Amino acid sequence: MKDRTTDLHIAVDIALQGPHQRVTLCQARRGVRFWLKRVERFAPHLWLVKGKPEQAFERDRSSHQFLLKYGAPVPRILAEGKGYIAVEHAGASLTRLSKDKSVTMAGKLMACRAAGQALARLHGMGLAHGRPAFRDMCWDGRQIRFIDFEYFVATKAGRLRKARDLSIAILSALSQGSTGPRFAYNVLSAYYAAWDRNPKALPVPCPVQVQNGQPRF
Repeated sequence: MKDRTTDLHIAVDIALQGPHQRVTLCQARRGVRFWLKRVERFAPHLWLVKGKPEQAFERDRSSHQFLLKYGAPVPRILAEGKGYIAVEHAGASLTRLSKDKSVTMAGKLMACRAAGQALARLHGMGLAHGRPAFRDMCWDGRQIRFIDFEYFVATKAGRLRKARDLSIAILSALSQGSTGPRFAYNVLSAYYAAWDRNPKALPVPCPVQVQNGQPRF
């Protein structure tokens, strides 16, 4: 285990020395694949639109840590430091999967159903992703995990935020070309089946506490 950890940190150091990219797919010598996420660099005038990149990065990092702590379906953080985090590879995004001709339609629909179930699970925890588009849901053949949490808010989600999540997921599915309606149907039907089949099996929302004047789970 120590050798694998050392190998990972060597791979992270090598990637950090390379050309700066906001997100880079890396692989350690022992075969561990991970995404290296760094602070985005853009022209200062874009701060008016996107905000300060350091703040956006820390918001994404803290949201990811929060979701990990409460057992949400998100990939593990393997390493982190000032201005970067290394996140385990969680498979192909549904956007990429939907365009992959080597994947059968049955396989794509299975991933869409898993996406609906994962979103229901997240909502059952009293949480909302904020922007669960197809590019923000990854499938490794076994499970769906969410990524990119710039729009996540660490407060108890009500019906409106959950409805917004579901709407974004469905619209994103519909935008995947001629097979989009089939993707959307499978996401939506699996979402509601997860509630109707056994809603009590979904995780119970955590109690809300107040920290520094802000509500937190």
